[in-house]
Amino acid sequence: MRTIVSSPDAAPPVGPYSQGVILDNTLYVAGQGPFDDKGDRVGDTFADQVHRAFDNLEAVARAAGTGFEHMAKLGVFLANMDDFPVFNRIAGERLVAPYPVRVTVPASLRGFDIELDGIFYVPR
Repeated sequence: MRTIVSSPDAAPPVGPYSQGVILDNTLYVAGQGPFDDKGDRVGDTFADQVHRAFDNLEAVARAAGTGFEHMAKLGVFLANMDDFPVFNRIAGERLVAPYPVRVTVPASLRGFDIELDGIFYVPR
């Protein structure tokens, strides 16, 4: 069974996709960037953008009944790999051990510097 998940606290989709989808006990969260609940870009600094992207990812996870304590995989897309140390520091503050697996990919993001997606276990 497939369940669509959305949160009014995360950025709305800008195309034909869902914020999150649960299949069995697994939540897949679409890419979340530094955008507010109206879809406007926020964050004057890279660190601000990272926090907002994490806030959006967490909002969708919480709407599904899970959170970072159940994250299995984190996808990280960076416009500039030189920002990786700042991202890594903030990730250490926001995530819960044992940490999820992670992939970090350089990406051609337009008008923002980071996007995150994730896979979570959803306890029943």
